[in-house]
Amino acid sequence: MISIYQTVNAHAPAIHWWLATDPRFGPQLYQGYDPKPNTASNRIVEEMRFNKHFQPDNLDEAVYNVHQESLRQLENGSTNDMNQVDCTSDYFEYTKDLCEYPVWSNYFGCTQNGLGIPKSDKLIIAKSTVEESAMFYITQYAFNKLDLDDIEDHSEVWWKDHMLLDGNDIGKWKEIWYRDYQDQCIQDFKDGKLQYMWQLNFAHWDLDKALRVHNRESFELDYSWNRLVKEKHDPEDIITQNCCIQNLKVDHLVVDINWFENTDVILDYIGVSNSDILIKSAAMYKKRLTKVMQSYKDLILTSPN
Repeated sequence: MISIYQTVNAHAPAIHWWLATDPRFGPQLYQGYDPKPNTASNRIVEEMRFNKHFQPDNLDEAVYNVHQESLRQLENGSTNDMNQVDCTSDYFEYTKDLCEYPVWSNYFGCTQNGLGIPKSDKLIIAKSTVEESAMFYITQYAFNKLDLDDIEDHSEVWWKDHMLLDGNDIGKWKEIWYRDYQDQCIQDFKDGKLQYMWQLNFAHWDLDKALRVHNRESFELDYSWNRLVKEKHDPEDIITQNCCIQNLKVDHLVVDINWFENTDVILDYIGVSNSDILIKSAAMYKKRLTKVMQSYKDLILTSPN
């Protein structure tokens, strides 16, 4: 049972996608894409989600629900003496008969304890630098353009991802968001102030921080580009990531952004042979990521100061 864990924006979903292109691994929870030319949003690995607009044909809804609950458990569960959070047992139990090598990964969330890790037999840590984490967030998520329905949809997704555990609402976030901020965001969208996914996502997290850290229900909506660049280049989360890696008490493998150049290291750690489809998928991802990295450089060079 293999866990691929990222504490910041990194390549855990990409490694999961790559492995699950081989039928020995699974279940497949992600889709791979060619980057779109001349756009700020260049998502190349995307989680498959069940929502009111989209029902993936190749994803079992029960598997999806078990995995989503594991991500909530990751964020809210307590650690044991080995700093492990047992967020994966239900997932691996459910998926053990679906493939030879079940794989778990997170595309959002991290443990409450910054040194915490998900429980697994084989643990792969996807490690990012500050710039790489910023690049993944900005190119893969930030500039998805919003429409009016997205404000409702993304807000519902946020509280269900982070504030719903075992079917129960575990905080005040939902109540306060819909009481104080939802209508304002809708108006800001109509006024042209709120345009992109990152602006709404930051607002969601701002309320969470206000409640959790400052014990207050108010915050100031801020949609500025400078804020995006500044916060995504803040080294605090990377420092926490590095402390987690340095203090790991269990067997693990750390892989950087160029994991596709050394796939044999990953496969040797797992104890599985390579395959034609894995070789092809790794080369495909490398080609796509190279394009995204260039588009990110172009975006930063042409961004407002």
